[in-house]
Amino acid sequence: MAAPQPFAGERRDTMADKATIVLFSHVSNTRSITGAEKLLLFFSRELSPYFNCILVAPQDGKLTQLARSYGLQVRLMSIPLVYGVYTPYAGLPADIRKMQEGREYQELTHWLAELRPSFVITSTCVHALPPIAAKSLGIPVIWKISETITDNEFTPISVELIHNNSDEILAISQTAAACFPEDIRDSKVTQLPPSWSDADLMFEAWSKLRGERRSELKIAPGDPLIGYVSSFINKEKGLEHFVKMAVLVHEQHPAARYLVVGTPGDKSYYERCVRKVKLEGLTSLFRFVGYEECLPAAYCAMDLLVVPSLIREGFGMTALEGYAFSKPVVAYDSGGLREILDAAGCGELLVPAGDIDALAGRVNALLADQAMAAGIGRQARERIEAVYGPAAYRARLQGLAERWHLRYCLQPPQLIGGPEAPPAAAPAGGKSAPAAERPRGETGRR
Repeated sequence: MAAPQPFAGERRDTMADKATIVLFSHVSNTRSITGAEKLLLFFSRELSPYFNCILVAPQDGKLTQLARSYGLQVRLMSIPLVYGVYTPYAGLPADIRKMQEGREYQELTHWLAELRPSFVITSTCVHALPPIAAKSLGIPVIWKISETITDNEFTPISVELIHNNSDEILAISQTAAACFPEDIRDSKVTQLPPSWSDADLMFEAWSKLRGERRSELKIAPGDPLIGYVSSFINKEKGLEHFVKMAVLVHEQHPAARYLVVGTPGDKSYYERCVRKVKLEGLTSLFRFVGYEECLPAAYCAMDLLVVPSLIREGFGMTALEGYAFSKPVVAYDSGGLREILDAAGCGELLVPAGDIDALAGRVNALLADQAMAAGIGRQARERIEAVYGPAAYRARLQGLAERWHLRYCLQPPQLIGGPEAPPAAAPAGGKSAPAAERPRGETGRR
């Protein structure tokens, strides 16, 4: 995969040659890394050829360790999260005003005032204090939304908060953008779906990784392995549904084995699922491995992936990762998961959320013809590569980087060479393939 191209006229010998931007991560877990953290890390890495990126995180963890290993600057800063933006309520504005009186907000504002970055990017809707602080100082804000804000009578409060404290909104999917009215989507929302790094996939080692991981798991070569992956396992991620599905699948395919990857987020729920496996007499068929240090090895070991999410996913990184490893994916029709499976040409492998019988039925159909299932996975990867692959991502991001230089940086250089610019696309609420396009109503350089 070709490296991102710099802008013409820019020297690349020192970090001072590039405009400084700040990216805010809402979490930095110490024992594992979430999908949101992986997305922001990938985004930061891909932006670093264009800007001097400073990643701000609440504490040292997997995210900050990886960021430093990739040469990114890291700053630790404790900033309260505003969970009410995700689940809006009437008293949200008052609670935010109270947070603005706190020491953490004052320190954040003081630091931004001294640094004066060209712009800031905040990740997830709950990380609301950085954009509020930046806007109070006249610093441009790009608000990155990767989840679906809860739809209730107070949702307009969250929408107005994000709108008033952002210059642009990056939505991970049509689903994540849907809460914004059409005029906001038209004027400032751009879709930037995630991607992956080919180097991180370890493509050349897939066969070796598969054999080694299945051997470690004591899975016979001919036994199909059905996978479940979640950064943090809680009720909303549907592990119990996966277990109940396995009970039904076992009746038709007793040789099938099951791999559960993820850190228990809700320990009592996790333990209940493990007990359910034991009560059903399936303990010998299940492998609970917790946090997986080498996720590519886990995906390579699988024959198919099941994503039984019970929440309206903003996107569904697990499904995307499964396709990146050429695995067929069966999923609940939850939020952005439909966008991914439709793009992969696998909409028929979606089932209504909560329908365990239908989930088992799709899995049984794939297990009945494993050669067909493998072919579905390979074809899906080709389609996903075209829409969400690294080349498509970098083309979109290059267009965004050029626009941000023009809007927010003092001396915007001219762009030459590099990946071909992405084609024009419909706004985030449309149905065409996502692309980074200049929001309508743009008046040009600041």
